[in-house]
Amino acid sequence: MNYEALRQQINQSDEYSTKIGLVVTELSADGAQTEMPITPEYHNPFHTVHGGILFTVADVTGGVAAFAQGSAVCTVDSSFHYLNAGLDTKCLHACAKALKIGKRLMVYDVFVRDDQGTLLCKGTFTYSKLKIPASFPN
Repeated sequence: MNYEALRQQINQSDEYSTKIGLVVTELSADGAQTEMPITPEYHNPFHTVHGGILFTVADVTGGVAAFAQGSAVCTVDSSFHYLNAGLDTKCLHACAKALKIGKRLMVYDVFVRDDQGTLLCKGTFTYSKLKIPASFPN
């Protein structure tokens, strides 16, 4: 599989990721890496990165990694831990690593860090392979 071509296709075709500014920076058989700029609209009332944004970045990063296995996927389960507040960060960096690639289910550990390298959160996500092709509409 040409992971670089798939990475470019995802960045050009995934409307949700484009809307929130999330970009796939690396894609391989073992996982994915993404980045997302943080602006004040993604802060909670305490001026830290909103927990929903952190979860979204983690889920999308894991989903992209699972998608690269050749099937459309959906999230079926997750366990998520918020570890540090996202203070004064301009960008989030996420990394998904495959734990298990099965016939129907795939499990990934996903780590989200701020632009100083501080681990903000960690999740384990399970994705189900759907019976539709892994492609984007034209």
